[in-house]
Amino acid sequence: MDEVQDKVRSLWVPLREMNLLLPNVAVAEIGSYRAPEVQADMPEWFLGMVKWREQRIPVISLEAMCGLSVPSNPVFSRLMIVNSVCPGSAIKHYAVVTAGLPGLIQFGDDTADEVVAYDDDALQCIVRIGQEEAVIPDLTYLQNLLEQQLDKVA
Repeated sequence: MDEVQDKVRSLWVPLREMNLLLPNVAVAEIGSYRAPEVQADMPEWFLGMVKWREQRIPVISLEAMCGLSVPSNPVFSRLMIVNSVCPGSAIKHYAVVTAGLPGLIQFGDDTADEVVAYDDDALQCIVRIGQEEAVIPDLTYLQNLLEQQLDKVA
């Protein structure tokens, strides 16, 4: 029983160039892809805004943020709505473009075969499980970066 308590219910999320690993509680919803309304003078990783539950939320490409290419073809893409991790933030949710539906995984200290630090502010590390690997993002960094970008255009 203690072994189960040491695990975090997580989502293994496919992106185009990599996988993402997030705690299940960080995700509000996975929805169909909708083309974001492009905002002027934004970095490539900031794809625009979409309407979700009667509010406009920013859409980002985590891959573009890490310097990888952003596919122009959104076939099979989804929008993963991420909950705010910063209390009091004006941003309550934002969306990350995924390449499909995530899978559930019970993740704990003993789950990964290897954990490697990642040299990017947006990502904390890479975890390897067997032949698969995923990145764990720094959600606080992502949200603060989004707030800075939205403040510039406000």
